[in-house]
Amino acid sequence: MQDKKYQFGGLDRHPVNILRLISELEGSSQLLKCMGFKDDMETLDTMKKIYYSMYFKLKREQNKTQ
Repeated sequence: MQDKKYQFGGLDRHPVNILRLISELEGSSQLLKCMGFKDDMETLDTMKKIYYSMYFKLKREQNKTQ
């Protein structure tokens, strides 16, 4: 059953929201590092690269329209 307050894809891909996601990934990556989960840490590092690229692309586009 799906919560009525939650909608998949309901949050805009705005640069601030991408930064929020990156922040969560960075925190998780740090915990994995401290706990010695190297493979999982490397998986998150790959994901972070994707979202950092997305953030900078969105930010450049946003700056052009301002």
